[in-house]
Amino acid sequence: MEFVRQKARLRRRPRDRYAAFCMWLLLLLVISGCAAGYSRFIGGSLNRLARRDYAGALEKLEKPSGSTNLLLYRLEKGLILHYQGEWEASNDQFERAERLIDRHVRSVSRELASMLTNDAIRPYGGEEHERTLIHYFRALNYSHLGQLESALVECRKANLRLADHAQASEVELSYLNDAFLQYTTGLFYEATGEFNDAYISYRDAAKGYAAYADAFGTPTPASMSTDLRRTTHNLGFDTEWDLVQQQWKLPEGPEVPAPGPGVITVFAESGFVGRKVEQDISIPITERDHHHDAWRVSRRAVYRYHHPVYHGRVKYWLRMALPEWRSRPSRVQGVRLRVGDTVADGWLVEDIDAIARRTLEEKMDSILLRTAARVVTKMLVTKAAEEENDILGFLVNLFGSGTEAADTRGWTSLPGAIWMARIEPPPGTGQVALEFLDAEGRVIDTHVFTDVETSSAPVFLNWRSFE
Repeated sequence: MEFVRQKARLRRRPRDRYAAFCMWLLLLLVISGCAAGYSRFIGGSLNRLARRDYAGALEKLEKPSGSTNLLLYRLEKGLILHYQGEWEASNDQFERAERLIDRHVRSVSRELASMLTNDAIRPYGGEEHERTLIHYFRALNYSHLGQLESALVECRKANLRLADHAQASEVELSYLNDAFLQYTTGLFYEATGEFNDAYISYRDAAKGYAAYADAFGTPTPASMSTDLRRTTHNLGFDTEWDLVQQQWKLPEGPEVPAPGPGVITVFAESGFVGRKVEQDISIPITERDHHHDAWRVSRRAVYRYHHPVYHGRVKYWLRMALPEWRSRPSRVQGVRLRVGDTVADGWLVEDIDAIARRTLEEKMDSILLRTAARVVTKMLVTKAAEEENDILGFLVNLFGSGTEAADTRGWTSLPGAIWMARIEPPPGTGQVALEFLDAEGRVIDTHVFTDVETSSAPVFLNWRSFE
């Protein structure tokens, strides 16, 4: 009788293992689906943000149950609160985001699961420009709270963090120094009377914008060269100005007032940053390329991606889902400030969309390598399952196809670009109009700042157009 019971248990074990394996596949499928679906449920919040329905945008923003998209939740919520004028609450969310970034570590189990599903199952750690822009918005929050010293701290932290992130990156990036935040640091320094530190920041910004012109097509703002020239002259650094001018060919700029009491500096943000979308590609793997080592095949796939001409018989086509950048063009092509008959033009100081696009392009080989290795691994697992059981092989193949997706996550509520303008209105002025212009110079959006107090301290403001 005992023999019969043992035999029955032996017969059940393969079925038990089969059921457990199917449950494991189902769990991974659910997890990968939740991670990859971020862009779908953020859409409702973005639509309300674009209508300036900040309460509605927050209501539509769903807090994730796990850590996979928690950083994105903190970033989106912090920015919406910023536009709502909740400066302290916004900084609280950004501070939490910073802590998540600081302790961002890779989970071995998540890494293994991502090799069988997709990269979106891993906790999102943020792109370099996203991590850096946290400090821009925190600095603005502190400025609105009248805490310029704290705003300066955020500006200084930004490029220190960026240097650390760039050093830790798996690839060489063009975005190594945020020229805009160096420029902003200089403005805050000069506004608080720290002219030597302002000169250093302006000089570093000039170097950064020279790199921006090559990498992102963003020219040096004419106002920045004026600020640097004024600062070097006031400090008696005329020789240094000549050297900087020779090295980085700064444009001649118009006279702009120095940031200080009675002067208003406005950061004008426009549009939405682009987003990553999924593209499907197929790469031929020839008999010469084929190998049972997934990473070896993936390296050959990267080569074939850049060199589509091949020789020999194709053994199979490697079909993969990869992220692709899709910009969301803004109608805003310029800004200006107006006080009565006095007008001050603005300049583009940060093209966030161009930075994000270039960063993805520079990371593409690394993404392609990992994606190809994952697809090959799924193929090998499917083949092994088919040898074990036809039905199991079918389910594993179905699972592999169903979970293959590109990681298209990103901080989607960011503006596409930041502009800057500065004006010194007549004493007693309480209103300043910010005008957003299209490519023909027509006003397409306007915001009037009211109750502006310019008598005792420098004023830093910001406003965003969603055009």
